[in-house]
Amino acid sequence: MGFIRSFGRGFGTLVAFALTAGAAQSDALDDIREGGAISLGYRTDAPPFSSLSSLGEPEGLAISLCRDAAKQVRAALELETLAVNYVPVTAADRFDALAEGRIHLLCGPTTQTLARREALDFSIPYFIDGSSVVFRAGPIETVDDIRGEAIGYLGDTTTEDVVGALLAERGVEALERAYASHLDGLAALQSGEIAAYFGDQAILRYLIGEIRPTVPLRFSPNQFSFEPYALAMRRGETRLRLEVDRALSETFASGAIYTHINASLGEVTLSDIALAVYQVVTLPE
Repeated sequence: MGFIRSFGRGFGTLVAFALTAGAAQSDALDDIREGGAISLGYRTDAPPFSSLSSLGEPEGLAISLCRDAAKQVRAALELETLAVNYVPVTAADRFDALAEGRIHLLCGPTTQTLARREALDFSIPYFIDGSSVVFRAGPIETVDDIRGEAIGYLGDTTTEDVVGALLAERGVEALERAYASHLDGLAALQSGEIAAYFGDQAILRYLIGEIRPTVPLRFSPNQFSFEPYALAMRRGETRLRLEVDRALSETFASGAIYTHINASLGEVTLSDIALAVYQVVTLPE
């Protein structure tokens, strides 16, 4: 599994762009001050972190935290008002949107990895998740049972790499299918097109609760990866990253993060590691 396979076909181009053009790019805070607006990239298909509400407005945990960051940027720039522009992106083009300057901040379930940090800057983590798998009710109950079956995952995400490594480790051969959205993948699972669907656990649990599957689906009790979500920006945006981290630290320290979580994820029980992250990563002023 190569670098580009793991992080999307366009990610290798993004790395090259960041390494060659990083020194020449304009500063995001200067752009925001001059334009009087901050552009937030959001995904429409990744609830409860980033999606569209029934009214067609961006919503989710990452969106709420980006709004906090926008308020902090306005205060840091001493602006009376700051417009917030919401720019839809996909899992496939979200990093290009940053590199091309179409957005200042990426607001979604984006895993911070060392490889991605070659081309991007990230905030402190705001949520800890991990990849898991959902099975269609039947004889397949574990990853080892998948042999010879078709499986799915969302394309251009870290899950693609996780699945490849997991199957190789177990010596399991399967037909891998990448889907454009989690809803497409879960629909394929319900129809029997695939026997299992992989994805980040919090997102899949939320979506399954929302769609009310027409056939019984079963979650694996296992988690196959560690996915620290963070807000992403272009590489070298030191000033913007500082204000974003300042906003997140205040939200974590004040306990407002739990209000955001309850509003986006519902009354969920967070794992010990998810709870601990808000104490460990919070930075003192």
